[in-house]
Amino acid sequence: MKFVIIALKEIKQNLRDKKSMAMMVIYPILLMIILGSALSGAFNDSISFKDTKVLYKIEGKKSISNNFNEFTKALNDLGIETIEIEDEKQAIEKVKDSTYECYIKVDENNKKINVYKNERYNFKSDLIQTILNTYVDRYNTMIEIYKENPKVLPKLTGEKEVNYVNEINVQRNRSPRAIDYYAVTMLTMIVLYAALSGAFAIGGEYIRNTFNRIMCAPIKKVEILGGKVLGNIIVTLLQSVIVVLFSKYVLKAYFGDDMFPIYLVILSEVIMAISMGVGVAFMTKKDTLCSALLNILIPFITFFGGGYVPIGDFKNNTINLISNLSPLKCTNDAIFTFVYSNNIHNIKTAIIINMIIAVVFLSISSLIYKRQVV
Repeated sequence: MKFVIIALKEIKQNLRDKKSMAMMVIYPILLMIILGSALSGAFNDSISFKDTKVLYKIEGKKSISNNFNEFTKALNDLGIETIEIEDEKQAIEKVKDSTYECYIKVDENNKKINVYKNERYNFKSDLIQTILNTYVDRYNTMIEIYKENPKVLPKLTGEKEVNYVNEINVQRNRSPRAIDYYAVTMLTMIVLYAALSGAFAIGGEYIRNTFNRIMCAPIKKVEILGGKVLGNIIVTLLQSVIVVLFSKYVLKAYFGDDMFPIYLVILSEVIMAISMGVGVAFMTKKDTLCSALLNILIPFITFFGGGYVPIGDFKNNTINLISNLSPLKCTNDAIFTFVYSNNIHNIKTAIIINMIIAVVFLSISSLIYKRQVV
């Protein structure tokens, strides 16, 4: 019960802080409007597949070749060039250096298809994989039909435009506009700034000279730490939901139809940000030093996470390598690939990464807090 009381106290204290509320709600909305308007020309509403190239290799029996041609033809119809290659090592290197979007290896002997993707081309490579999945489903369906009734198969293969499976509907003509892009990146950026709220939840006690009083109170340390973290998580999540709803319904930013996975990712980032702020506060034990560190670290993470500009526009391997270390890039990519290519896998990955970071910082905070004495 004391745990809940502490959380309620943190919620009331944060909601009364008008300056903090303005920063967490009004500031990202203003940035969305300004950047969305100023950089609207840099974003194209349609997806261009010009100069998009895919490498592939069929290993083993060639019986699959004719069926695989249906897949390559579907890519060619979209304007994607498909090139067969024999040297697998060379193919993977060409994908790594961004010369090609992806490399597809069809292993007929082991009945496997491996896809090697370049993360710089998230949407295009995900679309290619979606088409490939549809092809594989259709091929498997044909095999099952052959097992059940071989006589029917020639008739089916002779027909045109037959739908054997429910294909995934990928919105080919939709890509992020400037307002769509910054509605996501400014939201995830401001959530990261919630680390300052988490830090102040601890650092504020040092400033007010109330930390020792709390230590002497008949309350378990885990209840104090948990209550402060939970209270700040609830407030930040509320602020984030307000920003999402405003950008979706007032600014008309596109978030897709299924919002639940997006809210889950945002929740995981909120937990990560608050935990990071609490952890840094315990490690520094000085509010000014803690704020300085976070105000340096957060813009750095935001930039390499693609918060200000799409990081994929920089054709620099070093920048791309550093950007992969940013937890914000993982979160942004997860939202974009889910909204525009229905990729739920990246959502799960982003949540796991955010929660691992949160657990690390909370563990550090707990260890330091347990060792502190009055």
